[in-house]
Amino acid sequence: MIENTATVGFVIEGTKANKDDKYPVKLNIYYGEGKKKYGIKEAVTKDEWEKVFSPNLRDADLKALKVRLKVIESKAQKIIDNLHPFSIVAFEEAFFQRSPLSGEQHLSKLSYWFDRYIKTLKENGQIGTAISYQTTINSITEFKKNLTIYDITPEYLQSYENHMTKAGKSTSSIGIYMRQFRAIINQAIDNNMLSADKYPFKKYQIPAGRNIKKALPSDDLQKLLDYTSTELAKQKAIDFWIFSYLCNGINFTDIAHLKPENLDGNYINFYREKTKRTKKKDLRPIKVGLNPRVLEIINRQKNTDPENPYLFPILEAGLNPVTVKHRCQRFIKWVNKHMEDIRVEKEIAMKIGTYAARHSFSTVLKRKGASTSFIKESLGHSSELTTEGYLDSFTDDVKLEYANLLTQLK
Repeated sequence: MIENTATVGFVIEGTKANKDDKYPVKLNIYYGEGKKKYGIKEAVTKDEWEKVFSPNLRDADLKALKVRLKVIESKAQKIIDNLHPFSIVAFEEAFFQRSPLSGEQHLSKLSYWFDRYIKTLKENGQIGTAISYQTTINSITEFKKNLTIYDITPEYLQSYENHMTKAGKSTSSIGIYMRQFRAIINQAIDNNMLSADKYPFKKYQIPAGRNIKKALPSDDLQKLLDYTSTELAKQKAIDFWIFSYLCNGINFTDIAHLKPENLDGNYINFYREKTKRTKKKDLRPIKVGLNPRVLEIINRQKNTDPENPYLFPILEAGLNPVTVKHRCQRFIKWVNKHMEDIRVEKEIAMKIGTYAARHSFSTVLKRKGASTSFIKESLGHSSELTTEGYLDSFTDDVKLEYANLLTQLK
């Protein structure tokens, strides 16, 4: 483990004083190249702050403040002296006494690191990702309880993978669990709670599965484009499915979050909800050209409530992140239910859920000769490798067409 020398200090912070012309005093912990500040429920004026540490201090209130600061400094320094190596997470746990367990015992628990990150995700409004990480730690705990970060070895990871395989988990699901597992272990290493030379994923390879492609054959896609219904629910479901297909395969959660201001003449500009918080650098909007069919769908399905800020009546203002997540899930489930009825009605063999619209958009563009880089930009992917995961399989009808060409030599 890397030893870090940490030091303790105090500063007053803020450019705007409170009503008593006082500024908050902050405890500063400097460690390596990092720095963290903590409120200590003390405040002073700038003149008082200049006097607090003077050798000839006479003011009784400032003398008492100086004593309180010395007590806090002594407590912080004692904790730092007992941390080998220093970890800001371990310091916070000990300083704020967040656990009845000893600091090292508490921080070594794998569940602590998952819970800590899940809490951060929820605070950031990333409810779906938080649920996914909770599912992962539930699975890990089901396999073996009370694990510490020191228990995670390449051998353990392989046995856990074998357990999931026997339980019927797909390669893709195992890959998701293991990548999240790896992210948590990396956080423990970054916080000096686990030595980098003990990194268990160095000698363990995460399985990489490929999803079965969900793009529709051309004939089935045409059936959906031609479909209309006198049943309002079916028409609404097919409208949103086609809207997704014609708008760069837009994710249904992103459809729910669209607002009238996303419309710009003949275009829609939007940021993917999935990447708003996770991709802060080089965050670019997706720009979609609107054809007449899309405009027709917007006019038919748009929000008619002037108090609702969203383009479509799926969400409304003031919802908390958990409710927003549940609304989006319910919307997707509702569309999938009616698309299944349409699939049976039109005798389409393949499932035509919401995700099929996104895959069909990318596959049709590929057939029409669009470059992978263009499709990548249209889908809002950060890497062409992700895009190629959508594109590396041709549909069965194209394979048959090429097979027949082998005998058509003239």
